Amino acid sequence: MKAVTEVVRLPYRGVVRALVAGGVLAGSLALIGMGGGSGAGAAPKIPAAVKKSPTGVNTTSACKGKPVRGGSLTYARSEGPVTLNPFYPTNGNGDIFIDTLLYQGVVRPTQEGKTQNVEPAVATSWTVSKSGTVYTFHLRPGIKFSNGDPVTATDVKFSLDYFASSKDEGQVLSAGFKDVVIVNPSTVQMNLTEPTPGIIYDLSIWDAMIVPENLVKKEGTAFWSHPVGTGPYELTSWVRGSSITLKRNPYYWQKGLPYLTKITFKYATTGNSRLLDLEDKQAQVITDVTFSDIATVRANPELTLQLAKVPYWVGLWLNEEKAPFRTLDVRQALEYAIDKPLINKKVFSGVGTLPNSILPQLKGDASDSEIHPYSFDVKKAKALMAKSHYPHGFSTTLMYPSGLAEYTDLDLILQSEWAKLGIKIKLLATTEAIETKDYTGGDYTMTYPYVEYTSDVTVPDEYAEFVAVPDSDHAFYSWWTDPTIAKMVETYIHTPKPTRVTLWHKIQDAMLVQTPDINVMDLPFVNAHLKNVCGTYLNPLGADSLQYTWIAK
Repeated sequence: MKAVTEVVRLPYRGVVRALVAGGVLAGSLALIGMGGGSGAGAAPKIPAAVKKSPTGVNTTSACKGKPVRGGSLTYARSEGPVTLNPFYPTNGNGDIFIDTLLYQGVVRPTQEGKTQNVEPAVATSWTVSKSGTVYTFHLRPGIKFSNGDPVTATDVKFSLDYFASSKDEGQVLSAGFKDVVIVNPSTVQMNLTEPTPGIIYDLSIWDAMIVPENLVKKEGTAFWSHPVGTGPYELTSWVRGSSITLKRNPYYWQKGLPYLTKITFKYATTGNSRLLDLEDKQAQVITDVTFSDIATVRANPELTLQLAKVPYWVGLWLNEEKAPFRTLDVRQALEYAIDKPLINKKVFSGVGTLPNSILPQLKGDASDSEIHPYSFDVKKAKALMAKSHYPHGFSTTLMYPSGLAEYTDLDLILQSEWAKLGIKIKLLATTEAIETKDYTGGDYTMTYPYVEYTSDVTVPDEYAEFVAVPDSDHAFYSWWTDPTIAKMVETYIHTPKPTRVTLWHKIQDAMLVQTPDINVMDLPFVNAHLKNVCGTYLNPLGADSLQYTWIAK
């Protein structure tokens, strides 16, 4: 998702989870390989240890029994909400991950994270016309908000109209939207101007949560301080910047759920403080285990590590208003000169995946056997530089977030590897706020736009359009243009299956060849919990499905 931090507000409603520093990588420069790798187009070899990525969910004997109803959970997170208005979150996942517990849309992401699909929520079912332009939603009989009021077709229409009213970059999520019509008290019809298959995924996220029209209109902004929704929990108390407490929604539509009576989220900004809370049992679940602490968690018999596959990547942006990065040979040379298996092992504790896309792992991606990741091939990188306009290299600046050891370690490796091509990298550490400001203002040469970079949805539509279709955000502030790929993306967004998947593979391949940005690594979300905390599912976008969580005796 397009990410923001606690100290930065952007016009787009995006997502971040703070990637907090781990220990500094000792001797990282000494560990850098000197070249080689397979030839162009060959899939790189990955050590077996790097491929292992256990989920850590529900593996203990304590969780084999029947779920226990009741109990309280303390959850230490890296960030908390600034607003509970799901239509305009300003603190990324700090807002959104609470929103997903308070509200739901007509559909929602699959809750156990096993697939990248959507499933019924406020609507019990839906149908799509043969034309692909009419979606008919059948509302769940008897569904209520957390205050006991019934959810009406009018509430659904109001909320979906709100979803489509965005005038900022988020309007890509409602591409193709025409209007919503109430068919009868239990049926709502959404009409599109043209087929837009990805819109069902857009309806599953925070942007299209269902809220009560009468209360939102009556209370205005005050409603978001004591909201009601159809999610598994409702708000009890909120100490801004410190903690937020939720209790079981007594009107939740999934019978017998949630199991927990109460959840208290407290916020600890450093990975060390969160891990100490877990080890001391001051918290039972924590987010954002630092990569350097993964071995510590795995070695503790009282803890379980949870690695969740989500669309999260370390995106390195190149400003193509700057001359060197307008040259394809240079961009490809940068890619071939990165020893990603080494970076995965030494910086990310081997839990990453080598990317075969400039975007994160998304639904419909081609496999590595179909589209190979860039291999580590210094010889090829040097040959590309030799035939470019910069045969002797150039000097540039790489801006990165200060205080985060993973980024420091990563950039020392990149600096050393690219020096072999004659590219002199000046590393500039700065605050996340300044980095984001300079990125959106185009005042950078190379940068990481956001500390933790994820997609809002599991399908490629959103980010493919952000990156490939130049508009007011200048191809997501890379200033890259390729009219052929832009046209392919615009066609893809409105193309139904099965042609849609085939077309995406062509786009994925074309964008990887052009490499307007560099996907350094695909990463999982790394959480941890006590052994007796069961059902710790995350949905495919990384949000907790805490209605299934329970505490074993």
